[in-house]
Amino acid sequence: MFSYEDILKGFKSIELTPSRVIMVHSSYKSLGGVEGGAETVIDALQEFVGSDGTVLLPNFNFQSWTESHYFDIEETPSKMGIIGELARLHPEALRTPHPIYSFAALGKRKEEFSACDDEEAYGDKSVFALFHHLNGMIVSIGLHWNSTFSMHHYVEYKTGCDYRRVKRFSGIYVGYDGVPKVKTYTMFVRKNFNVITDIVPGMDELFEKGVIRETQVGASKVHYASANAFFDNMSVIVREHPEKLHKIKQSKF
Repeated sequence: MFSYEDILKGFKSIELTPSRVIMVHSSYKSLGGVEGGAETVIDALQEFVGSDGTVLLPNFNFQSWTESHYFDIEETPSKMGIIGELARLHPEALRTPHPIYSFAALGKRKEEFSACDDEEAYGDKSVFALFHHLNGMIVSIGLHWNSTFSMHHYVEYKTGCDYRRVKRFSGIYVGYDGVPKVKTYTMFVRKNFNVITDIVPGMDELFEKGVIRETQVGASKVHYASANAFFDNMSVIVREHPEKLHKIKQSKF
Protein backbone atom coordinates (compact mmCIF):
# COMPACT_ATOMS: atom_id res chain seq x y z
CA MET A 1 0.00 0.00 0.00
CA PHE A 2 1.49 3.33 -1.10
CA SER A 3 1.11 6.48 0.99
CA TYR A 4 0.49 10.07 -0.07
CA GLU A 5 4.19 10.75 0.51
CA ASP A 6 5.16 7.83 -1.74
CA ILE A 7 2.97 9.06 -4.60
CA LEU A 8 4.12 12.67 -4.22
CA LYS A 9 7.76 11.60 -4.20
CA GLY A 10 7.22 9.78 -7.48
CA PHE A 11 5.64 12.80 -9.13
CA LYS A 12 8.45 15.03 -7.92
CA SER A 13 10.88 13.04 -10.06
CA ILE A 14 9.22 14.74 -13.07
CA GLU A 15 10.87 18.03 -14.01
CA LEU A 16 8.07 20.52 -14.66
CA THR A 17 8.12 23.21 -17.33
CA PRO A 18 7.98 26.81 -16.00
CA SER A 19 4.21 27.06 -16.57
CA ARG A 20 3.64 24.28 -13.99
CA VAL A 21 0.67 23.05 -16.04
CA ILE A 22 0.21 19.28 -16.36
CA MET A 23 -2.22 17.23 -18.46
CA VAL A 24 -2.61 13.86 -16.75
CA HIS A 25 -3.92 10.68 -18.38
CA SER A 26 -4.20 7.93 -15.82
CA SER A 27 -4.89 4.35 -14.83
CA TYR A 28 -5.55 4.33 -11.10
CA LYS A 29 -5.18 0.55 -10.86
CA SER A 30 -1.65 0.72 -12.28
CA LEU A 31 -0.47 2.62 -9.19
CA GLY A 32 -1.11 -0.36 -6.90
CA GLY A 33 -2.89 0.16 -3.59
CA VAL A 34 -2.95 3.83 -2.54
CA GLU A 35 -3.93 4.90 0.96
CA GLY A 36 -7.03 7.09 0.65
CA GLY A 37 -7.75 5.97 -2.91
CA ALA A 38 -7.87 8.09 -6.04
CA GLU A 39 -8.47 11.28 -4.04
CA THR A 40 -4.95 10.87 -2.66
CA VAL A 41 -3.56 10.89 -6.20
CA ILE A 42 -5.44 14.11 -7.04
CA ASP A 43 -4.18 15.74 -3.85
CA ALA A 44 -0.62 14.68 -4.65
CA LEU A 45 -0.88 16.09 -8.18
CA GLN A 46 -2.05 19.44 -6.81
CA GLU A 47 0.76 19.50 -4.26
CA PHE A 48 3.23 18.57 -7.00
CA VAL A 49 2.37 21.57 -9.21
CA GLY A 50 2.01 23.92 -6.23
CA SER A 51 -0.15 26.99 -5.75
CA ASP A 52 1.05 28.49 -9.07
CA GLY A 53 0.32 25.32 -11.01
CA THR A 54 -2.66 23.80 -12.81
CA VAL A 55 -3.76 20.18 -13.20
CA LEU A 56 -5.84 19.09 -16.21
CA LEU A 57 -7.52 15.69 -15.98
CA PRO A 58 -9.47 14.28 -18.96
CA ASN A 59 -13.25 14.12 -18.61
CA PHE A 60 -13.78 12.80 -22.13
CA ASN A 61 -17.13 11.21 -22.94
CA PHE A 62 -17.36 10.35 -26.63
CA GLN A 63 -20.82 8.76 -26.59
CA SER A 64 -22.66 11.61 -24.87
CA TRP A 65 -22.26 14.13 -27.67
CA THR A 66 -21.62 11.96 -30.73
CA GLU A 67 -24.33 9.35 -30.05
CA SER A 68 -26.82 10.74 -27.50
CA HIS A 69 -26.32 14.34 -28.68
CA TYR A 70 -26.68 15.68 -25.16
CA PHE A 71 -24.10 17.16 -22.80
CA ASP A 72 -24.46 18.72 -19.37
CA ILE A 73 -21.21 20.27 -18.17
CA GLU A 74 -22.11 19.57 -14.54
CA GLU A 75 -23.70 16.14 -14.87
CA THR A 76 -22.30 14.25 -17.87
CA PRO A 77 -19.80 11.79 -16.38
CA SER A 78 -16.22 11.28 -17.46
CA LYS A 79 -15.42 7.99 -19.19
CA MET A 80 -11.69 8.29 -18.47
CA GLY A 81 -11.34 6.39 -15.22
CA ILE A 82 -11.86 7.07 -11.54
CA ILE A 83 -9.21 9.78 -11.16
CA GLY A 84 -10.76 11.88 -13.93
CA GLU A 85 -14.29 11.35 -12.62
CA LEU A 86 -13.38 12.30 -9.05
CA ALA A 87 -11.56 15.36 -10.38
CA ARG A 88 -14.75 16.35 -12.23
CA LEU A 89 -16.65 16.18 -8.93
CA HIS A 90 -13.96 18.05 -6.99
CA PRO A 91 -15.49 21.16 -5.36
CA GLU A 92 -12.71 23.40 -6.69
CA ALA A 93 -12.69 22.05 -10.26
CA LEU A 94 -13.96 23.77 -13.39
CA ARG A 95 -14.80 21.67 -16.42
CA THR A 96 -13.68 22.90 -19.80
CA PRO A 97 -16.57 23.27 -22.24
CA HIS A 98 -15.92 21.06 -25.28
CA PRO A 99 -18.51 18.25 -24.96
CA ILE A 100 -16.23 15.54 -26.37
CA TYR A 101 -12.78 16.56 -25.12
CA SER A 102 -13.45 18.23 -21.77
CA PHE A 103 -11.05 18.40 -18.83
CA ALA A 104 -11.41 18.99 -15.12
CA ALA A 105 -9.14 21.95 -14.37
CA LEU A 106 -7.73 22.50 -10.89
CA GLY A 107 -5.39 25.27 -9.84
CA LYS A 108 -4.25 28.75 -10.78
CA ARG A 109 -5.23 28.75 -14.47
CA LYS A 110 -8.49 26.82 -14.16
CA GLU A 111 -10.63 29.79 -15.22
CA GLU A 112 -8.35 30.45 -18.19
CA PHE A 113 -8.74 26.86 -19.36
CA SER A 114 -12.49 26.82 -18.65
CA ALA A 115 -12.82 29.77 -21.06
CA CYS A 116 -11.37 27.71 -23.95
CA ASP A 117 -14.61 27.29 -25.88
CA ASP A 118 -13.51 26.38 -29.41
CA GLU A 119 -15.96 24.60 -31.71
CA GLU A 120 -13.10 22.33 -32.80
CA ALA A 121 -11.57 20.11 -30.13
CA TYR A 122 -8.06 20.96 -31.39
CA GLY A 123 -8.65 24.49 -32.66
CA ASP A 124 -6.75 27.70 -31.91
CA LYS A 125 -8.92 28.47 -28.85
CA SER A 126 -8.99 24.92 -27.51
CA VAL A 127 -7.57 23.55 -24.28
CA PHE A 128 -4.89 21.80 -26.31
CA ALA A 129 -3.83 25.06 -27.98
CA LEU A 130 -3.52 26.90 -24.66
CA PHE A 131 -1.68 23.95 -23.13
CA HIS A 132 0.73 24.00 -26.09
CA HIS A 133 1.18 27.78 -25.81
CA LEU A 134 2.07 27.39 -22.12
CA ASN A 135 4.38 24.45 -22.87
CA GLY A 136 2.73 22.28 -20.25
CA MET A 137 3.81 18.78 -19.29
CA ILE A 138 1.95 15.69 -20.52
CA VAL A 139 1.89 12.96 -17.86
CA SER A 140 0.69 9.41 -18.51
CA ILE A 141 0.17 7.06 -15.56
CA GLY A 142 0.31 3.36 -16.41
CA LEU A 143 -1.39 3.49 -19.82
CA HIS A 144 -0.73 1.80 -23.17
CA TRP A 145 0.48 4.19 -25.88
CA ASN A 146 -2.83 3.90 -27.76
CA SER A 147 -4.79 5.02 -24.67
CA THR A 148 -2.90 8.17 -23.76
CA PHE A 149 -1.13 11.34 -24.98
CA SER A 150 -4.35 12.60 -26.61
CA MET A 151 -2.36 15.65 -27.68
CA HIS A 152 -1.11 13.61 -30.63
CA HIS A 153 -4.48 14.25 -32.34
CA TYR A 154 -3.93 17.99 -31.82
CA VAL A 155 -0.56 17.59 -33.55
CA GLU A 156 -2.23 15.75 -36.44
CA TYR A 157 -4.83 18.53 -36.74
CA LYS A 158 -2.30 21.38 -36.65
CA THR A 159 0.21 19.64 -38.91
CA GLY A 160 -2.35 18.27 -41.34
CA CYS A 161 -2.84 14.67 -42.38
CA ASP A 162 -4.88 12.82 -44.98
CA TYR A 163 -6.18 10.00 -42.76
CA ARG A 164 -8.40 12.22 -40.60
CA ARG A 165 -11.20 14.68 -41.28
CA VAL A 166 -13.25 17.23 -39.39
CA LYS A 167 -16.73 15.97 -38.47
CA ARG A 168 -19.54 18.08 -37.05
CA PHE A 169 -21.80 16.95 -34.20
CA SER A 170 -24.84 18.89 -32.96
CA GLY A 171 -26.91 18.40 -29.84
CA ILE A 172 -28.45 19.84 -26.69
CA TYR A 173 -25.78 21.58 -24.62
CA VAL A 174 -26.27 22.60 -20.98
CA GLY A 175 -23.55 24.87 -19.63
CA TYR A 176 -22.95 26.25 -16.16
CA ASP A 177 -25.89 28.62 -16.67
CA GLY A 178 -28.21 25.58 -16.75
CA VAL A 179 -29.92 26.72 -19.97
CA PRO A 180 -30.22 24.07 -22.73
CA LYS A 181 -29.03 25.27 -26.14
CA VAL A 182 -28.59 23.66 -29.54
CA LYS A 183 -24.88 23.82 -30.34
CA THR A 184 -22.43 22.33 -32.80
CA TYR A 185 -18.90 21.11 -32.06
CA THR A 186 -16.39 19.34 -34.27
CA MET A 187 -13.80 16.63 -33.87
CA PHE A 188 -10.88 15.51 -36.04
CA VAL A 189 -12.00 11.93 -36.60
CA ARG A 190 -10.69 9.00 -38.65
CA LYS A 191 -11.24 9.53 -42.38
CA ASN A 192 -13.22 6.29 -42.56
CA PHE A 193 -13.69 3.01 -40.70
CA ASN A 194 -10.74 1.42 -42.50
CA VAL A 195 -8.36 3.75 -40.67
CA ILE A 196 -7.14 2.20 -37.40
CA THR A 197 -5.36 4.43 -34.90
CA ASP A 198 -2.09 2.81 -33.86
CA ILE A 199 0.48 5.27 -32.52
CA VAL A 200 2.73 2.65 -30.92
CA PRO A 201 5.53 2.86 -33.52
CA GLY A 202 5.59 6.65 -33.34
CA MET A 203 5.49 6.75 -29.57
CA ASP A 204 8.21 4.11 -29.30
CA GLU A 205 10.38 6.30 -31.51
CA LEU A 206 9.85 9.36 -29.32
CA PHE A 207 10.57 7.31 -26.21
CA GLU A 208 13.79 5.97 -27.71
CA LYS A 209 14.85 9.52 -28.64
CA GLY A 210 14.24 10.72 -25.07
CA VAL A 211 11.41 13.09 -26.04
CA ILE A 212 9.15 10.96 -23.84
CA ARG A 213 10.74 10.01 -20.53
CA GLU A 214 9.85 7.49 -17.85
CA THR A 215 9.72 7.42 -14.07
CA GLN A 216 8.10 5.34 -11.34
CA VAL A 217 5.12 6.41 -9.24
CA GLY A 218 3.84 3.79 -6.84
CA ALA A 219 3.71 0.54 -8.80
CA SER A 220 3.19 2.36 -12.11
CA LYS A 221 5.45 3.33 -14.96
CA VAL A 222 4.75 6.98 -15.70
CA HIS A 223 5.66 8.61 -19.01
CA TYR A 224 5.95 12.34 -19.57
CA ALA A 225 6.97 14.93 -22.15
CA SER A 226 6.81 18.69 -22.52
CA ALA A 227 4.16 19.96 -24.93
CA ASN A 228 6.69 21.78 -27.10
CA ALA A 229 9.07 18.84 -27.44
CA PHE A 230 6.21 16.45 -28.09
CA PHE A 231 4.62 18.72 -30.71
CA ASP A 232 7.87 19.46 -32.54
CA ASN A 233 8.90 15.82 -32.77
CA MET A 234 5.47 14.27 -33.32
CA SER A 235 4.74 16.73 -36.14
CA VAL A 236 7.76 15.37 -38.03
CA ILE A 237 6.31 11.86 -37.76
CA VAL A 238 2.90 13.10 -38.93
CA ARG A 239 4.47 14.71 -42.01
CA GLU A 240 7.14 12.15 -42.88
CA HIS A 241 6.04 8.82 -41.41
CA PRO A 242 2.26 8.81 -40.87
CA GLU A 243 2.31 5.02 -41.13
CA LYS A 244 3.77 5.07 -37.61
CA LEU A 245 0.49 6.54 -36.31
CA HIS A 246 -2.21 4.58 -38.14
CA LYS A 247 -2.97 1.48 -40.16
CA ILE A 248 -5.35 0.85 -43.03
CA LYS A 249 -7.62 -2.17 -42.63
CA GLN A 250 -8.00 -4.07 -45.85
CA SER A 251 -11.56 -4.46 -47.03
CA LYS A 252 -12.99 -8.00 -47.15
CA PHE A 253 -15.03 -7.18 -50.24
